Amino acid sequence: MVERLAQALLALDPLSGSARCSRLDVTALERARDYLDAHAPEAVDSSRLETITGLDRFALARQFRAAFGTSPYNYLVMRRLDRARRMMAEDASLADVAFALGFADQSHLTRQFRRAFGVTPGRWRALQRQIRA
Repeated sequence: MVERLAQALLALDPLSGSARCSRLDVTALERARDYLDAHAPEAVDSSRLETITGLDRFALARQFRAAFGTSPYNYLVMRRLDRARRMMAEDASLADVAFALGFADQSHLTRQFRRAFGVTPGRWRALQRQIRA
């Protein structure tokens, strides 16, 4: 009986199930993603994304997560870390990488890198050198 009641309530909720997915503003989300890709080294605040997309920060966060599986902030950090790996592969110093990509300092880069990839940037670089050798 409780299960039937829950299903009936979900059927009446316009934000549940497929209704939520059909309400994604794909154009706005693509603008946000493209902006984050292009401006990864910069500080991007939610008000800038709100202006670009026309969505408030809550709708943007909810729809972005539904579309891309992560928050806009985490997406931005991952774009920075992708660039960090490319720069480190070209033997840039960790301090230079951190500065160029908008991290507060080298330890901030290291913490974010370890959280995302499970190894420190120095260890990652050493592993890459072993693979190339």
